[in-house]
Amino acid sequence: MDNTKKRKIVRRFVVVYLILQILIPVWIYTGNQEKPSSVARERTDVPPIFPDYAGVTIPYNIAPLNFRIDVPAEKCYAKIGDHEYYGTNAIQIDPKEWTRMTRENRGKSIQVEIATKQAGEWTRWSSFPIYISDQPIDSHLVYRLIEPGYEKWHIVGIYQRNLESFDEQPIIRNDMTGYNCMNCHSFCMGDPGQMMFHMRAANGGTYIVQDKKISKLNTKTNGTISNMTYPFWHPSGRYITTSVNDIKQFFHSVKEKKMEVFDLESDVVVYDVKNKEILSKASLITKDAFETFPAFSPDGKWLYFCTAPAQKMPENYDKVRYNLCRVAFDPDRGEISFPIDTLVHADSLSYTFPRISPDGRFLMYTETAYGQFPIWHPDAEIRMMDLENRTAMDMSALNSPDTDSYHSWSSNSDWVVFSSRRDNGLYTLPYICHIGKDGKPSKPFLLPQEDPDKYDYQLYSYNIPELTKGAVEVSPYEIQQVAEKNKPEQVRFK
Repeated sequence: MDNTKKRKIVRRFVVVYLILQILIPVWIYTGNQEKPSSVARERTDVPPIFPDYAGVTIPYNIAPLNFRIDVPAEKCYAKIGDHEYYGTNAIQIDPKEWTRMTRENRGKSIQVEIATKQAGEWTRWSSFPIYISDQPIDSHLVYRLIEPGYEKWHIVGIYQRNLESFDEQPIIRNDMTGYNCMNCHSFCMGDPGQMMFHMRAANGGTYIVQDKKISKLNTKTNGTISNMTYPFWHPSGRYITTSVNDIKQFFHSVKEKKMEVFDLESDVVVYDVKNKEILSKASLITKDAFETFPAFSPDGKWLYFCTAPAQKMPENYDKVRYNLCRVAFDPDRGEISFPIDTLVHADSLSYTFPRISPDGRFLMYTETAYGQFPIWHPDAEIRMMDLENRTAMDMSALNSPDTDSYHSWSSNSDWVVFSSRRDNGLYTLPYICHIGKDGKPSKPFLLPQEDPDKYDYQLYSYNIPELTKGAVEVSPYEIQQVAEKNKPEQVRFK
């Protein structure tokens, strides 16, 4: 056989292959594309779907709410608004149709109708609404992905997800930096251009990004008990308040409890980013109290923190209960002033993770039976106070029977993202909740994924979900270069 004939055969084979690549998915799709012409059974209940999007309130700029129908079915049919979708169990929404539908229905709702076919018969389920807010959410969500271990880890990374699509990109992964630990990312008022995070062990240091410049710092000083730990930016970008902690952990021997994270010592300090100094006159350093998890108010005039009388640890780990307090902060002088204003008293419970809405109206925090690190406490719930009159808001619509803990506000104060173990008790997953102008939360919804099965096969916890107003622009390579080539600069204690 000459080369010309060989080339013709190869070309024909390639053409047939390409045609099959096009036709097979079409045949599969059209084979599933069956509308319920006659319904044998009418159900009065909503079908079990995952994630549960029935009756949720969503921002109009969120990615499509793809979902799985968790009933035995040969075929499924869904009508979402005016658009029809088909599948076996998974319903995947066309992104362009979804964008057009959510924009057109801002401030309104769309109806979802579902039917399933099993053993040749169709069942129609009760329809449900999805409410579309006319308030957007910030475009990106930053989180750490980590296997839910305790002392060992393999791949750890800080990632950013575009909430308007399914695009997820690493900010930095530890397989680029010696498989070290990286944690505690924080942003200045949701500004992706002002970021801080820590690396521990190899290439250890605190990394601060401002104006696309990356600084690597050694923040342990002769005036502090440890490196900077849990941070929060001042709205000016000039300061970062952070706790310094001597952290330990131990493990329980009963299945209801897994582990405890506690402090032997802890203080709260303020770091001057411009002068690279920890300010003694803006710090809460005491021997008779534990102070931790600080946060600035959006106007920069108050420093919130959690504090408890010091206890002998670990013997009294379950007796430590943290009050939620604040002191005045003068950003011009870099000083705090007393007295301490106690907003929530730790009479029988403990309070942690204070976060103030950017409009200054609400204080959100986490309540637990004891301690200050409740991410492993099944009893942990999110609470909220109206700072105008110091009344507690009803947050029952947001909480679940399992752990609900860390939380982050959107820049417009209309949304919060929080960590929850409500799905399986093992992995923290990010939930989004609308907060009304009256402080009432809506039903939360799980961060949507292109493949609704992703949470079943991606065995990672989402830590510290933080909303940002755009993408972090420094690249993983730039961070890696600073991590490997730069020695950490020593900060001063003033």
